[in-house]
Amino acid sequence: MGVTEANDPDGRRETLLAANADFYRALETADIDLMTSLWQHSSDVSCAHPGRAALLGWGEVLASWKSIFSFGGNPQIIATEERVVQRGQVGWITLTENMISDGHTGAATAVNIFEHDGQRWRVISHHAGPVLNQH
Repeated sequence: MGVTEANDPDGRRETLLAANADFYRALETADIDLMTSLWQHSSDVSCAHPGRAALLGWGEVLASWKSIFSFGGNPQIIATEERVVQRGQVGWITLTENMISDGHTGAATAVNIFEHDGQRWRVISHHAGPVLNQH
């Protein structure tokens, strides 16, 4: 599990980490139903895939995931350097996405932002960019 900043008396940080893990499970398995269930469906959401322009609104974000999943060959992703921050109804996780796909490896730095809707965490923004030079 990732690093948390403080005590977690209400258990929300753990459920935030679980939602983040579900996000990567959906990505690895190309599970559009799971990915759809994880996101808030509003015009406020955003997504920036590595090397691509930012997408705004649920319609654009959903279309991008459907397109990505249609290509197949989704990579295995090992999340490292997770840092969890929660402020009220909003939480975010910064991490490194270590990708393995067809014998190729790569890394991206990512930020996943979630909002708690009173019942569970929903993704409101995902931004990932390639790590070009690892020190």
